Amino acid sequence: MYTTPSAALEAAAPPIVRAPTHELLAALVDRIECGVLACGPQGELHYANIAAQRELERARMLCVAGDRVRCIGAGKEAWSNALRDAAVRLRSCLVSVDNDGDRMMVALMPVHSGGGGRPAAVVMMGRSAVCSPLGLEMLSNSHGLTFAERRVFRALVGNSTAREIAASHGVSVATVRSQIQAVRDKLGVRSIEALLLRAAEVPPITARH
Repeated sequence: MYTTPSAALEAAAPPIVRAPTHELLAALVDRIECGVLACGPQGELHYANIAAQRELERARMLCVAGDRVRCIGAGKEAWSNALRDAAVRLRSCLVSVDNDGDRMMVALMPVHSGGGGRPAAVVMMGRSAVCSPLGLEMLSNSHGLTFAERRVFRALVGNSTAREIAASHGVSVATVRSQIQAVRDKLGVRSIEALLLRAAEVPPITARH
């Protein structure tokens, strides 16, 4: 009997050990640096990953009141409208939530649960930094950056200037500029802007909680 290549591969493959779907999905989503929520059209909170839970506990721009996610400060109307648009009208939206000088971009997208389930929207919070600490450490490791170069790279991603880095590290500006050049050479880019873009390319991963 002839066996197709795909069938042969399937037969030779080891069995996949499957964790309960909800536990596996929760564990996966908790490793995402961005906050992820599932909300009803009135803000009813159905799910929040760990990053979202922490953001809601800080109550900077979004918080939980009762069983609903509420917007704090500017953007309340846009938030409410976007929730309804995503959950009921099946329209994806991007809103800016602002409060006391802080700002967060939030994407809201419809969730198709099927089977006549409750209308809901997935809410993804914007990143608070160009790159997570873990992502930056992994990027630095992969390019062989020294301890001093890693410190400088971290500070650049944190929006510090060469003079600010020099003052913070207790070295000369010339030393910092030399370290920045070394980081650029190792990552194969020509400018600080390109360095930041390289950091922004790192997936939004977070350390184990």
